[in-house]
Amino acid sequence: MEMEHVKRVIMPRDGIGFLKAILESYEEVALLTVLDGMRGEVEIIYPSGVEETVLGIMEDMKRYGITFEEACHAE
Repeated sequence: MEMEHVKRVIMPRDGIGFLKAILESYEEVALLTVLDGMRGEVEIIYPSGVEETVLGIMEDMKRYGITFEEACHAE
């Protein structure tokens, strides 16, 4: 059974829809949830088997001026 990975990041608000569309275009790769739209905080949940793909997509977003900063976890 594959493990799930959860990544919480802060990103430019105007790039959230674009990232969501990109992730949805890859079937079953990741689920993006907006946690705080004003801050641009999102959660990306994905199976460990596609981690390289998800990280590659996030890296590629830099070409469009979309960068990511790790969000602090409030537990």
